[in-house]
Amino acid sequence: MDVKKKIFKSNLFSKTYNLKKLLAEKYDNAQNKIKVINVIGTNGKGSVSNYLQKQLMNSFPKVGLLTSPAFLKHNERIKINNDFISDRNLKKLWKAVQGEAKEYQLTFFEIWVLMTIRYFIIEKVEVAVIEAGIGGELDATNVFANQWGVLLTSVSLDHTEILGPTVEEIALSKIKIWRGECPVYLSNSCQKYLPTIQEIVPGDKITVAEKYQHAINYFQEFNVGLVIAFLKNNNLPINYDLFKTPPLLGRFTILSKSPYFIIDGAHNVEGIEACIQAFEELEHLDKENTVVLYAASKKKDFQSALAILKEHFGSKLYITNFKNPLAWEIDDVVFNNKVKKWEQFLKQNKNKNILVCGSLYFIPLVYKFYVERM
Repeated sequence: MDVKKKIFKSNLFSKTYNLKKLLAEKYDNAQNKIKVINVIGTNGKGSVSNYLQKQLMNSFPKVGLLTSPAFLKHNERIKINNDFISDRNLKKLWKAVQGEAKEYQLTFFEIWVLMTIRYFIIEKVEVAVIEAGIGGELDATNVFANQWGVLLTSVSLDHTEILGPTVEEIALSKIKIWRGECPVYLSNSCQKYLPTIQEIVPGDKITVAEKYQHAINYFQEFNVGLVIAFLKNNNLPINYDLFKTPPLLGRFTILSKSPYFIIDGAHNVEGIEACIQAFEELEHLDKENTVVLYAASKKKDFQSALAILKEHFGSKLYITNFKNPLAWEIDDVVFNNKVKKWEQFLKQNKNKNILVCGSLYFIPLVYKFYVERM
């Protein structure tokens, strides 16, 4: 089901969240029948969640996965054993919960979590990987008490209007999804926040993962290392070949190599820095024959991201608009290299190495254009 088609209308955020109340009153907290691994963090959640689900499939008959955002189809959000939920089942779930969603005034993300819980229970999912949307304590996924582990991928400034203006406050907001019993695993990139995290989690509950030097690129070294730490601590088998392929579309995805055409949903400072690092490590890259196209959402700190990109790529960096209610308006941005028609720009530069980065609302548009018209 294409992401352009709305399945339902609901607020993204609210002053009060009622999913916990609904689950207690109508479902007898059935979500706690499922053993879950909560994946939280600013960047890397999708990669960690997808890698982890694939590894767990070696040990369990049915492994569920809830992720966000959707890239091309709504179905991507809910998976069992790496298979998307069907259109038919998705429609059935919405029909089943729409009355409760209205009665309890659930937000957009709460509705998705509720549908996921119903689906996993119907399908007798024993273990599920649950990726947080925003934060941890304040996230719609903070309804699961049967925690097997909490994995923190990274901490960076993002969604500061909700999570707080400092990385320390953001780290605390995320880690408060922990219910007090299970182990907590930190990416190697989170070591510097260990004192902050230990305000909530005792040190003997925390494992700091090592980087995995053989990952496909720089930032996957941290993500894969985190997955390996969880698997090793639980004496689970590890298929290292699964780490040789990209975990999901739109996260430093190399669509072609001669010349390079790369898309990456890097949209905050940490993500941009990791994107640049991975780009620099590419083999046989002609840096002079390169263009970079960036587009942002209006609520993001795009000025900081632009400054980093500009410092690194100089005159090779361009910015553009895209069609989405959350898109920025480049007429309001002080910058020299502005592109009004990004499709035409990409075609004109098809013989150069191209890196497209920025909003995860923009990157799917570029991917579709590349597949259909480049």
